[in-house]
Amino acid sequence: MYKPAMLSLYPSHTRLFIWPTRLLYFGLSQYLAAHSYATAALHIGVYQPFKIKIGNGNWQSCRCAFIPTGIKHELDFGRGIHAKLFIERDSADFLYFKRRFPYAEKSITLFQDADLLEKFLWLYEENPDKKQIEQFLDQLLICDESLDLKLDMRVQSALDLICNAPERNFSSDYLAAHIALSESRFLHLFKENIHVPYRRFRTWKRLFLAVEHLNRSDNMTYAALEAGFCDASHFSHCFRDTFGVNPGFVLKGIERFEVKSNP
Repeated sequence: MYKPAMLSLYPSHTRLFIWPTRLLYFGLSQYLAAHSYATAALHIGVYQPFKIKIGNGNWQSCRCAFIPTGIKHELDFGRGIHAKLFIERDSADFLYFKRRFPYAEKSITLFQDADLLEKFLWLYEENPDKKQIEQFLDQLLICDESLDLKLDMRVQSALDLICNAPERNFSSDYLAAHIALSESRFLHLFKENIHVPYRRFRTWKRLFLAVEHLNRSDNMTYAALEAGFCDASHFSHCFRDTFGVNPGFVLKGIERFEVKSNP
């Protein structure tokens, strides 16, 4: 069993790792306003429980939460360290994610998993290199190559365009024409396959592109424009709507920020 180091109360380190199909974040936080994601997320209270409020419900306390796409929620970490793991819905990783954790499409699942908590505590305190983190996530998700994401070929063709140029504001009618469908049929087919409306999915991809640009340039206006947003204000609004907090709070002072692009 992993024995945590005798560190001062909640040592504060902010780290962000991005892969083409995964994102892992560690950080110190308090309250996150009502927001919803365009993919599923796993939340972990690394040292202590955190509170979550779903819609207009009551606050609940937990150590682990699985949050599906599009569920509006608020979070309060009480200045505790939390971990977030996002898995992209247009990847086979998402199938492993669903298999590994208590998954429900329409509701948030709160749970306790001592082994999971121990592993994330080790990951936070030991701070291994990115290759080890990648191997850790493979083992966590039990990525044994037994699952394969099969999407409608027309949706996959549209996804290829979006993911290869996330800064482009491909309109739904442009993509529909590209795959020889009506716009309404394309929008229906896209949501049926990805479980996310097209516009939300496009914004989600552009948010992470802007974050990558911001890390390199430290200029929010430049990062927003390069990712296809109208301006820095538009980017900040979309970021807050998606994550419940302004980007400056999350991105300033990140000690480790590592990105692995598509091969």
